[in-house]
Amino acid sequence: MISLYDILESAQGQLFGEPAAKLFSSIALDPRRARESSLYAALRTDEGDGHTGMLEAVAHGATGILCTRPPEFDTDGLSIILVKDTIAALMSWSHYVLGRLGTQVIGIAGISGKSITAEAVRAVLGTRYATQSGVNLYRGRLNIPLTIAQLTSDHRFVTFELDASQPGEMATMVQAVRPQVGVITRLGGGETDRFESPELFADEIGLLLDYLSPTNLAVLNYDDDRVRALHSRTRADVITIGVDGFGADMMAYNLVVATNGMGFDLRFRDQRFVGRWTPLLGKHHLYAVLAGLAVGTHFEVPLEESLRALTEMQSLPGRMKPLN
Repeated sequence: MISLYDILESAQGQLFGEPAAKLFSSIALDPRRARESSLYAALRTDEGDGHTGMLEAVAHGATGILCTRPPEFDTDGLSIILVKDTIAALMSWSHYVLGRLGTQVIGIAGISGKSITAEAVRAVLGTRYATQSGVNLYRGRLNIPLTIAQLTSDHRFVTFELDASQPGEMATMVQAVRPQVGVITRLGGGETDRFESPELFADEIGLLLDYLSPTNLAVLNYDDDRVRALHSRTRADVITIGVDGFGADMMAYNLVVATNGMGFDLRFRDQRFVGRWTPLLGKHHLYAVLAGLAVGTHFEVPLEESLRALTEMQSLPGRMKPLN
């Protein structure tokens, strides 16, 4: 549940009138997604001004509104929180709640492969710990508060896809969630949207590594030149991952591809695992498998146990799912 007073304290908000609801079930950023007892956050973005949807959100069941100007309708029975910047308020609240709960964060960044990597990490850590997967309804930082709204004190870990959609956004995200693990999937060969060049995009993603401490972990795709070049930016312990090539700390090789999955052998430093498999299709999916294994080793999940867990993974909707 989301506490009214947590938001007031963390975001330096002010009440408009007397509060009604003191707890909220979820956060809605779109008035059409508001539900019973939810908190509607009115955002100003390039797409428009969410303050125009406040009444619609209330009609869908919202009992609280986070906004920069008060509504022009009757607010009896509602809790109205005024802040200077709605998005900044949500990020401050996210930082506050993560600190209070003590949930450890795995941040996953890159131009592709983030969602399946997050699923692999969740599958591995979920063998021993309560792990929450990130909500991914929007690009960029807006998914962070939506995910944190679902956390409880039982969750030991949470994964976030840190999708930097514009310059400066990565710094905002890592300051809010304070990741203990940073995974960078792939940086080469894709569009970079609002970034002027692939190099500037790689520099932005590298901010995730700058944040990590020496006791943290960075998992880097050794086979991607731009990701490998970021190795020197972090003080954290580094595990590099690769497929069918030498040089990486953890490597999958001897691939056997079928219509129902892939077989492979695994080498991690002085350990060898022969004849392993995943139901995922496509060589590119092995990087997600390896990232999940690498994160598991950092949190003392045995590789044998992690490999078993990953055999139960399913492809994501629309991602290399065979059709008869």
